[in-house]
Amino acid sequence: MARIAFVKVFTGLNLGVSQLSGELQRAGHESLIVYFKDYVVAPEDDSDRFERSELCGTWVAARGKEFNCNLYTRFSEREYDLLVDTLREFQPDAIGLSMCSVPIGECAQVTEHLKRHFRVPILWGGSGPTLEPERCLQWADFVCVGEGEKVILEVARRLDAGESLVGVPGLHTRAHDGALITPEAYPLIHLDDIAVPDFDLARCVYINDDKRRRNVYPHNLGRQYHIMTQRGCPYSCSFCIESWYQEQWGKKESLRRRSVDAVIAELVEAKRKFDPHAVMFWDDVFTLNPRWLREFAPRYKAEIGLPFWCYTYPRTTRRDDLLLLKDAGLRSVTVGIQSGSEKVLKAYDRPVEQDLAIRAAQTIIDCGLSGFFDLITRSEYETDATCRETFDFLLRFPQAMQTVGFYPMIRFPGYGYERGVLATNQQATLDDHDYAYWHRLYLLTRTTWPEWVKRRVGTTGVFRRWPKLIEPLLPKTLPFFYLDNGALDLAAGTLELTDEHGSKQSSTVGTPAAELPRAAAG
Repeated sequence: MARIAFVKVFTGLNLGVSQLSGELQRAGHESLIVYFKDYVVAPEDDSDRFERSELCGTWVAARGKEFNCNLYTRFSEREYDLLVDTLREFQPDAIGLSMCSVPIGECAQVTEHLKRHFRVPILWGGSGPTLEPERCLQWADFVCVGEGEKVILEVARRLDAGESLVGVPGLHTRAHDGALITPEAYPLIHLDDIAVPDFDLARCVYINDDKRRRNVYPHNLGRQYHIMTQRGCPYSCSFCIESWYQEQWGKKESLRRRSVDAVIAELVEAKRKFDPHAVMFWDDVFTLNPRWLREFAPRYKAEIGLPFWCYTYPRTTRRDDLLLLKDAGLRSVTVGIQSGSEKVLKAYDRPVEQDLAIRAAQTIIDCGLSGFFDLITRSEYETDATCRETFDFLLRFPQAMQTVGFYPMIRFPGYGYERGVLATNQQATLDDHDYAYWHRLYLLTRTTWPEWVKRRVGTTGVFRRWPKLIEPLLPKTLPFFYLDNGALDLAAGTLELTDEHGSKQSSTVGTPAAELPRAAAG
C-alpha cells in the first residue's frame, strides 16, 4: 500500500489534511500528518520580532488595540531537522503540503528544504494552489486544483502500481520542456461518499518552537470537534472564495450537503473516540436548509447532546430554526455583517439591507443565544462617509451582539473583489489614523454607555484628532466565541486557556494561535 505524508504548514483549521488522510486510511493506505509551526498573534508594536506571512493582517481588539495576526517565528534548522527526521522515519512515497489559507511563500521555503532530502513527488493542494496553480508549480512537482479526495486516491493507486502521476485528473504539472499539463478535474464529489476525517493521534506529529510532540493535536484543536456538513454557499460575496468556486463549477453544483445520517454517524464516533466538549460547525451558512435542520436537530439532541457553534447569514436567520437548534445544543452563533454601509456591501456583491441585518441580530438575541458578528473594516471602498454609515448602523444594531475584533479586507488573486478593485482603479482613501478613530467608535457601540454619549463622542472633533481619548470608555477585554488554543465556553462566549501543566488561566492574545476566524466565512 502507498505511504503518503501530509505537512500542514501553520496549524490553522485542519479539516483538509484530516479528510485526505481519512480517505487513504479507508482505502487501506498509510498516512501521516505533520503539523509544522504555529501562527502567532502579537501586539502591533511588538510584531517586528516575528516573520510576516503572506496573510499577515491587523486584528483590532479590545480598546482598539491592534494586533498583527498570522505572524510566525522563523523556521529554524532544528525544526527542519525534526521535520526531515519525522518523514524519514515514515518513508513516504509522496509528500503533500496543504495550503487552505494560501501561505505560498512559506510553503515554498519548506518544499525547497524537503527537496534537498527526498526524491519523492511533492504535491500541493488547497485554495492557494487552486487559485494559482502555475505560480505554485515553481516549487511543487504537482498541484491539485479543486477537491482532492479522488485525486489522492488515484495518486496512491498509481504509486502502488509504480505508474506515473502525470495525467491524474485535476493534478497539474509541467512536462520536461516546461509546458503545462492540466488534466480536467474529476466531477465534484457527492459528500456522503467522503471518508470520515482522520484525527487519530497515532498519525499526528506536531513540530513547533524547536520541539516535536507525537500523539498530540496542535493547540488549536482544543477540546472542540471541527466538522463541516456542507460545501459551497448560495451567496456570491466577491471577497469569498465561494464566489470563485461558483464561477468554475456553478453555484448549484458546488453547493452540496451531507445527509443527516452521515453527519450524526461521524459525530457519534468522534464523541466516542475524542470526548469533545463542544462541536464547531464550519459551514459557510449552517442555517441554510430548514428541512435539513428539522431532521438534524432532534437527532443531534438525542445522539450527541453537546453544545455547538455555527455561522448564520442575515437572510437565513429564522426564529423557529434557531429555537430548534438551541434545544438541540446551539449556544453561540456568528452572523456575517461585514459592513454597515449598503454602498460598500453592494461593492462586495452582498446586498443585505441594514434593517434585515438588525432583525436577524435581534432574532438571535431574542432566542437567548450568545451572538457574535463579523465586520470587515478596512477596504478600498471605505471612506469617511461609509464609516459613518457603519457607525450609525452599529448604534442601531443590538448591543448584546458582540465581536471578537475587526479584520481588514485581504485581497486574493482571482477573486471578484480583487478584479473589481483593479477594474475600477479603486484606491484606499483612509489612513491608519482614520481607522484608529473609526475602530474605537465601532467598539464604543458595543458598550453599555447611553446612546447620547456614543453619538456625542462620534461627533466631537477632539476624539477624531486624538482617537486614544476614546479608549477609557471601551472595555478592557472582548469576549471570545472561539480561539484556537483555548477551551471553549459556548454558553458564556468566553475563553479559558489551559497551560501545559493543566492550570487554567484567562488570557488575551499574544500567545501562539492558529489563524483567527476570518470574516470571509458566512
